[in-house]
Amino acid sequence: MKPFLENKIKIRAFDVDNNNRLKVSTIFDYFQDAAAMHADHLKVGYDDLIPSGLFWVLSWVRFEFSEFAKFKDEVKLKTWGKKQVKLYSLRDFILFSDSEEVLCKGTTAWLLLDAKSLRPKILTQLFPDVMLLEEENALFDLPHKFSPIPETEILFTKQIRYSDIDLNKHSNNAKYVELILDCYDQRFHNEHQMKALTISFLAESKYGDTLEISKGIKTQNGNTDFIEAKNLDTGKIVFQASPEWD
Repeated sequence: MKPFLENKIKIRAFDVDNNNRLKVSTIFDYFQDAAAMHADHLKVGYDDLIPSGLFWVLSWVRFEFSEFAKFKDEVKLKTWGKKQVKLYSLRDFILFSDSEEVLCKGTTAWLLLDAKSLRPKILTQLFPDVMLLEEENALFDLPHKFSPIPETEILFTKQIRYSDIDLNKHSNNAKYVELILDCYDQRFHNEHQMKALTISFLAESKYGDTLEISKGIKTQNGNTDFIEAKNLDTGKIVFQASPEWD
């Protein structure tokens, strides 16, 4: 077994935005797909866990972007399981250009949940032989809670529809990234480029639920925001995010 996975990807036309930059939501999809493939390789993937009544939940992510690939570029994604920190299983990844330049680095925190009790289990206790690269860090950040923002503005609402739902019958996390991007208008995206994105996933949303999206300014210089999605049907906060812009 390999403790890491490398995957080459050709950028397609629908992977980029109208500025010919690889979409942040597409990068998110690339990573989740690679994470699933590598988990299968390590025998802790979907098919391995379902018989035991276990499943993975992505709890927290941080991305840092250096540059964005363009249509027809070829990129390489590398991912590996890093280590166990309390209840979280950490997984990192790096996205490279075809000339081996780092385009994006990311670190993520996953919870291994019992399907019946929804209580977290410890990966390294249940699977002590799983291969982890504890000294390899794409980023050193650890999952943390967001500080409250005193003032936020409601921007729009979004009802969860068929195209938002994934294999687990709830809204896919990449759809939340799209909601974050939709908090900014066309002119803003033309004039700015995302430098980093941190997201904490707090609750699920299902078909028919309505999300209320709010935004506030996190830093005085105005280049870091706070975005929150509240499920109006359950009253729960679905995600909180902090995008940073150049």
